[in-house]
Amino acid sequence: MEIEVILLAAGLSKRMGRQKLLLPFGGATVIETVVSNLCAAGFRKINAVLSREVEAAVRLPEGVFVRINEAPERGQSSSLAIGLDMLEEGSDFAIMLGDLPLVRPEYITALAKRFSELSCGKTVLAPCRDGVFGHPMFYRAVWKNRFTEAQGDTGGKTVLMGRADEIERIEASAAHFRDMDTPDEYKRLLAER
Repeated sequence: MEIEVILLAAGLSKRMGRQKLLLPFGGATVIETVVSNLCAAGFRKINAVLSREVEAAVRLPEGVFVRINEAPERGQSSSLAIGLDMLEEGSDFAIMLGDLPLVRPEYITALAKRFSELSCGKTVLAPCRDGVFGHPMFYRAVWKNRFTEAQGDTGGKTVLMGRADEIERIEASAAHFRDMDTPDEYKRLLAER
């Protein structure tokens, strides 16, 4: 698979009360499970943007390239900017969030295949449910420059919706939307594992 991944995993986990990406999930941590799923889906280059705390606590496999977001309080777009800078020029890419451990490799592979067959005029493939976007989302290389306008925690979505006609939406399972921001959400995800 020639698509690169930007893995956004530098959040502060304020609502969880502790670093959610380091919580146990199966035989690994949440972030290790997400990386394992991406690797099993066939990605050869995963550009992970981590916090210092997460980077110090995990060992990630070959093919995962790490940069630290030293100021994650600036919002998710600060991590996105770091991830975009890591991309090879001209690469199509996917964006994945670090707190979606239920997105199995076969789901990711199916999205990547669908992305390779995008309709003419479409540059984005988004798992979607009830009008809400899930992850991973897949982008043609042109989005690397477009996303430089993103700011704050919702900046990427604002830029994306400015070209909504280029988005191909695909109905997807609940796993693509089930992140974990609170202890109760984490418990629910563990029960569904």
